[in-house]
Amino acid sequence: MIQKAGNSIQEECKRKYPNGITFGEIAETGGGDLFCGYIFHGCLKFWRAEESNSVEQTLIDLVTKCLERGDELQISSIAFPALGTGFLHFPAKIVVCRLLQCVKDFEMTHKLTSLVDIRFIIFPKDTTTFGEFESEFNRYSYTIFHKPSPKENLPTKPKDIEISLENLKVKLVAGSLLEQQVDVIVAAVPPYSKPGTTRLTREITKAAGAEMEKEFTKQFPMGLDISDVVSTRGYNIPNVKSVYFGALPKFAVKERDEHLQAVLLMVQVCLAKLHDSSYKTIAIPTLGVRDFKFTPKSSAMKIFPAIKEYLMANKDSTIEAVNIVVDITDSEFANIWKVFEKEIEKINPPKLKNKVPLIIKTKPKPPPPPRGSRDWFSTKYEEELCVPSYWTTHKGGEKIKVCKRRNRQHQYRLIPVDQATQNLVVRIVEKTWESHNIGRGADAKGLDMLQYKSIRVTKVERVENLDMYESYVQERQRFFDKARTRGGPFPLATIPKSSGEIRTSSILKSDASSSTFLSDIYPEINEHFVFHGTLEDTVDSVLTQGLDCRMSRGTAMFGQGAYGAESSTKADQYVDKKENRKKVSHKMMLVRMCLGDICLYDFPVAHRRAPCKRCRKDNCTVHTPKDFYDSVVGDGKWLFREFIVYDKRQTYPEYLITYERV
Repeated sequence: MIQKAGNSIQEECKRKYPNGITFGEIAETGGGDLFCGYIFHGCLKFWRAEESNSVEQTLIDLVTKCLERGDELQISSIAFPALGTGFLHFPAKIVVCRLLQCVKDFEMTHKLTSLVDIRFIIFPKDTTTFGEFESEFNRYSYTIFHKPSPKENLPTKPKDIEISLENLKVKLVAGSLLEQQVDVIVAAVPPYSKPGTTRLTREITKAAGAEMEKEFTKQFPMGLDISDVVSTRGYNIPNVKSVYFGALPKFAVKERDEHLQAVLLMVQVCLAKLHDSSYKTIAIPTLGVRDFKFTPKSSAMKIFPAIKEYLMANKDSTIEAVNIVVDITDSEFANIWKVFEKEIEKINPPKLKNKVPLIIKTKPKPPPPPRGSRDWFSTKYEEELCVPSYWTTHKGGEKIKVCKRRNRQHQYRLIPVDQATQNLVVRIVEKTWESHNIGRGADAKGLDMLQYKSIRVTKVERVENLDMYESYVQERQRFFDKARTRGGPFPLATIPKSSGEIRTSSILKSDASSSTFLSDIYPEINEHFVFHGTLEDTVDSVLTQGLDCRMSRGTAMFGQGAYGAESSTKADQYVDKKENRKKVSHKMMLVRMCLGDICLYDFPVAHRRAPCKRCRKDNCTVHTPKDFYDSVVGDGKWLFREFIVYDKRQTYPEYLITYERV
């Protein structure tokens, strides 16, 4: 196992299970260099006839735990050896009966399991154990994929199957991809990996030589994203002018539709690339099968329709032949061939004789729905979550999930902003500063003794924390969902007894240079920037974990929540302790806050969460979650308005402002 999977699994076992495991337990590690996501390591007793009940129970416990853990991990397939039949000396018949009974019991108790493929792998020379499995499989009507043969000869090569689609010939071929007489061959790699990480790409790079991998790395040093296709020269591969590499995910039941679509898209991108390069012929393997855990049927049912759809939409295509190659050396060749044979026969040539040719016209893209409309909220709710366009640690506009797969090195980064952004933040700080309120109020105690009139911003940094931002925008999606079904929330300025628009938003809206700054802000769901002040020793915690409401004072006017202010003067009250005020460098934050449906109070009310709209209780159990407010705004006869949310996911501290009192 270590020889094939590498030393990393041994190191992981030592790290995670320093004291080992007991009989019947499993230890879980990654797959190392194997083409699997996980390895479950188990511990069994030696077979003793006098302790057979106890020994058999450890086997049952081990197999059951493997199946249940696989279901928890949402994996689709798992492979077992004939556990115990080696040096532990378990009788083959008992092992086979117990293994299959475990599977049957699991099937009965897990009707909705993600596991769809459970395999038992037997050494080819162990004919005794195989015979026991064969006997039991026939009783249960299970499938025997490959029966060991004394000679282990390759199967008889079936006759090629050819289908004509107008001038294009689609052929199903049994053989080796590297032996095809074509201009281009295709191969798949995992996302952000290089050729050589799958069995087929290892064969291709070995045949082509080292220059191919160098060319690939030069074009895509970080590897390919799903739907990317890169072409390299064929180098030393006979007759092949170019090799197309595309990225495919490892199949997961939970993302079935997306992963099947990736196969269809990869085929169509390769065909388009072939046409653009003026090549005529291409050979495509059974994409996704084996290394990527796609079933033969799921692969075939996307490859052939992809070819037909491409041809229907591109009547002027100069492609002459597409070969779909089933690897004849694959141990499951007969099964794979049968599935692909069935699917290719479903292709019927388009009947265009005596009919007007089909002309595919691109429809003009419909105009986007008006901002704030229910259609617009639906569009925003359905959008893929992406990195803000102006971030630099990660590529702006890229999918968050893609970024997280690629780079997990830093919890957060502080990025110095450009001069235009710095000037804008400084203007917000200065225009919301209220020198006449310095030292006024209980939270400002001791500030009047410092005798300062203003603050001077010395540095502005952007906080780029991908995990925290993802959590924030996921919560923001909930606000879009709520708005698309019930309509958008009322703007603060329109709520009775409100003092008007939030000052930070009013300043930004009137500033001509704020378009990029506000590009990812949606006032339609009452998303705004507010200030937040905190002690120096808690800054790192906030930038790592967010504004955790549980860490706020329970005695605060509106309860234990995350508080924001529209005035920089108010935020300045909280950056040092009342008994130890100093004129030194301090930090405050400019925080995104999703207020959603606002509950406005002109008197203090301590809440544990935003209250119910109907009964104004925060512990209401009668009404639905969508009947609750999302935030509280304190807007009465106080010196400053305050903005409170009770879930840290409604806030994202995006800018860290360093300043001095002057």
